[in-house]
Formats: sequence, C-alpha cells, structure tokens
Amino acid sequence: MSAEALAPVVMLVTDVFGHTPAVDAMLRTLNVQAVIVSPFDEAGFHFDTEPDAYQSFVVNGGVAAYARKVRDIQQRYQSSLRYIIAFSAGASAVWMASAHTEFAGIQQAVLFYGSRIRDARNVRPVCPTRLIFAEQEVAFKPAELVADLYKRGHQAELIRGTSHGFMNVYSAGSCVKTQDRFLQELHQLIHQPALDDAA
Repeated sequence: MSAEALAPVVMLVTDVFGHTPAVDAMLRTLNVQAVIVSPFDEAGFHFDTEPDAYQSFVVNGGVAAYARKVRDIQQRYQSSLRYIIAFSAGASAVWMASAHTEFAGIQQAVLFYGSRIRDARNVRPVCPTRLIFAEQEVAFKPAELVADLYKRGHQAELIRGTSHGFMNVYSAGSCVKTQDRFLQELHQLIHQPALDDAA
C-alpha cells in the first residue's frame, strides 16, 4: 500500500473531552483514515464531568487557540484532507478557521453544535460547510441562530428533540439513535466518491 493511500482523508476535531475511546470507535465505524485534532497535546485525558473538561479546555487557550491548531493541521495535511467532522468546541474552532484559503480543497465540513459560532456569524467559509445544531442549549436559542445563519446563506439545520452533545457518549446530551443516523450519513458522504470513481 502506498504512502498516499494511508494519508488522512478526514480531519476529526473533537469536543472538550478530547481524543477518547469513543472517538476511535467512531472512526472505526466510518472506516476512514483520519487525523484527530484535540484541544490537548496527547490522547488519554480523562474528565469526570463535562465542566471539568470545559475548564481544562479554557486553561489550554479556548476556541481561539483551538482554531489556530486546526489551521496548522490543515496546512500540514492539505494535500490529502477532503472532509472535516467536528463537534462542539471543535466545530466552533473549525468555523473560525474556515475562511482561510488552505480550506478551499475541503469537499465538505460537517460541524455539530458549535455553540460559539453564534459569536462569529459573519465568517464566510471557503469550503462547503454543513452546520448541525441541537434543539436544546443552555446558553442561547439554537432556533434563532439557525434561522439567522440560513438567512446568511449557510447550510444550517436544527435537529429536533436533541441536546448539546448528542454525538458524544460521554455527554449528558448523548443520543445513540441520533448518533447512529449521522454516522450513517457521514459514512455515505465519505465513501460515495470512491463508489462513483469505481463505476
């Protein structure tokens, strides 16, 4: 197998829990070579609660530092990366970085419940970007944000009956049924081009 065949096709940008066993399980389900980006420098961080994870994230520089890290990784793997999947703080970080030209080669970014996107509504990503929000958030009204982003020409949607963190088994908002649905959609997105090429 060539080195190019092993190059990461997906950048997966984690939430404040970082690189967990659940992230590895997700990538096994998606069956894709990926580069995992976490707010923390190494895998294996374990947090007892979401507030503990968030506090550590803030200490490590918050969304601004995370956006710089995402941009650095994108520059490093620009020749192979085609998709970005990001969650919560990771989704906000990707959004903040997505207007830069090195993201132009991305075929699709899928950003789940990036709550700080509400503070940067004027960002214009250079790649196709799908914004997926939970219906329930503590700090803001997602329906208003989704409507505003949609008016601005973004592909933004609200998932009824969900809470922040629905894609993460460690989150209080975890929803296995919704997670399964989106993992199927993501698998199709990532693998469909290969099927087209084989036809």
